[in-house]
Amino acid sequence: MLAIIIKRAKADDQVGGVVPHLVDGGISILQYADDTILFLEHNLEKAQNMKLLLYAFEQLSGLKINFHKTEIFYFGEAKEFEDQYMRLFGCNTGAFSMRYLDISIHYKKLSNAG
Repeated sequence: MLAIIIKRAKADDQVGGVVPHLVDGGISILQYADDTILFLEHNLEKAQNMKLLLYAFEQLSGLKINFHKTEIFYFGEAKEFEDQYMRLFGCNTGAFSMRYLDISIHYKKLSNAG
């Protein structure tokens, strides 16, 4: 349900995805089991829209988003607005490198070297 809500908001340019040059419209959401990863372009207004979509999802589904278990990761210019994003979403900043589903996640380009 959340993916559908976000897809419709993207179509109305209320939120934006990342890497639109690689994926048509950009990536905004990935979900696996009970984990959800949201990708946002650096835009505080669209981030506020995403927060409203998350509240709407909670109301529609009856599910509760655990913002205290949530982490935000910043890249580029968005790092300068870290405090504003943290206040908006009410969660902590995550640190690289990390592992997700036993895959190393880092902001640097991965190499094939063993």
